[in-house]
Amino acid sequence: MEQIAHVRIDDRLIHGQIVHAWITSVGANTIVVADDAAAKDDLRKSLLRMATPKGVRLKVLPVAKAARYLLDPQTDVTKVLLILRDVEGALALVEAGVVPGEINVGNVSAAPGKTQYFKSVFLDEKDIEHFEQLRDKGISLEVQVVPTERKEELFHLIGRK
Repeated sequence: MEQIAHVRIDDRLIHGQIVHAWITSVGANTIVVADDAAAKDDLRKSLLRMATPKGVRLKVLPVAKAARYLLDPQTDVTKVLLILRDVEGALALVEAGVVPGEINVGNVSAAPGKTQYFKSVFLDEKDIEHFEQLRDKGISLEVQVVPTERKEELFHLIGRK
């Protein structure tokens, strides 16, 4: 498996915090956006390419294909910043065999039926159940908007053990 420097759930995918903080902080030379919707949308892929800094490789792949790409010993990249839109994508990636030690929960936007647990993290019961499944697989779940902020353990914020 390629060296995954950082895994982040962020429904905005690539934006200023990714470009100006996370890429440098984790030393990433490749961004893999694992997202079924973005992978099918040529306009969205073009916008993601425009937001990616020069010198950083970008792959926008459906979740299943991203798993195969990351697990393929022939893949020639190192220091991957892996970005997923949501916890469902993260769980699918893990079930496909990509099991990071930690997942950064950066931004899950507000929506009807979701409760705010952090300034940028809104979850419903289905999200929490999926995060519990990830935690049960031994994955640490940390909330951290930018690398200079202190990490917060997700389930501490939710108030569940």
